[in-house]
Amino acid sequence: MSAWKKSHPNMASRFCSTVKQILAGFIWAGLLTILLGGTAMAAEKARGARKFPLEMDALMGALSDTHRPAAVSVQGFPRTVSYRFVRYDFASDRMSEETRSVTLAHQPQRIIPHSIGLTEILWAIVPHERLIAVHKSCKDRQFSFLAPLLPKNLPTYGTEDAEIVIGYRPDLVLTSFYSNENFLHQLQTAHVPLAQFGFFDDLESIKDQILLAGRLTGEEASAQRLVSVMNEKLRDIQTAVRQRRQKMSKPPSVLYYDNMAYVAGAGTTFDSMCRALGVVNIAAAKGIRNFKQIDYETLLQWNPDVIIVPEESTFDRQLYNQEILATARAVRQKNIRKMPTVYLLSSSQYLIASINYLAGLLYESSF
Repeated sequence: MSAWKKSHPNMASRFCSTVKQILAGFIWAGLLTILLGGTAMAAEKARGARKFPLEMDALMGALSDTHRPAAVSVQGFPRTVSYRFVRYDFASDRMSEETRSVTLAHQPQRIIPHSIGLTEILWAIVPHERLIAVHKSCKDRQFSFLAPLLPKNLPTYGTEDAEIVIGYRPDLVLTSFYSNENFLHQLQTAHVPLAQFGFFDDLESIKDQILLAGRLTGEEASAQRLVSVMNEKLRDIQTAVRQRRQKMSKPPSVLYYDNMAYVAGAGTTFDSMCRALGVVNIAAAKGIRNFKQIDYETLLQWNPDVIIVPEESTFDRQLYNQEILATARAVRQKNIRKMPTVYLLSSSQYLIASINYLAGLLYESSF
């Protein structure tokens, strides 16, 4: 039995960051109102294991532990790790990239990650005792899949607690593109080795981050194993979906829509999920990039087969009760499906679990 299943047999959801980190730049900023107004009870209700396409507990277990002891002592340290850093300007919708590097005198043994997503990656590929502190949100069950797994005595810190992080004497800190500039500056001033991970918006860029984490920690084989597990499980999901889709005339068109009227277009992890499943993200098909608000008239014009709303909201009832939407296909056919926000915000290998969940919503029953 996997460590995941032994620790929490019914938990199958997660949250990628604190609200502040989301506002700092993570791609699901439009969900803030829902998060503040939602309840933990609604999220817990949604965490039961799904049976299609893959049983969720077994999938989570496979994604949570790919570390294996090295057959020989680690070679290649000291090493300088060069990597591609991607920067995204939300205001101008432009990306840029640069090459960065970090020099490590020895294999890091005292590692601190600065985001939940990076913590989840490290938890799967490095010995757990090498994680000496985590962001406090990692221990909140509403925010983190790892909350039931992390030791109670594992130290935590806040988003801007650079002095506390420095006091733990880390030999590597992994930060994110939305890490606070002052936090980064204080670490650099204290000569703490750090690597800042860049912007990501799809499954492939998350795989790249996993492989980078493996190079930085000297756990290349474990990181490659995690990517291989992701590829294998995604193929299994896609095979199951293809078999179910044979009964349908065409792939469904899908729209993410929240109670702030935001839709998720190209350049979002939701679009990545849709592309992995071979379904039409109608917002992307209509030329939307990232997030944009649309009105009910536009929704009716697009007329998607399925509308996805956050589990924690009551937005499904609101849409069903809108007279203007009475003729919308998803409303008429009762195809407004609820997906826990924690899945919508996946930022690590658990994006595969999000794809699995979305596939279940779209294909576990015909429409």
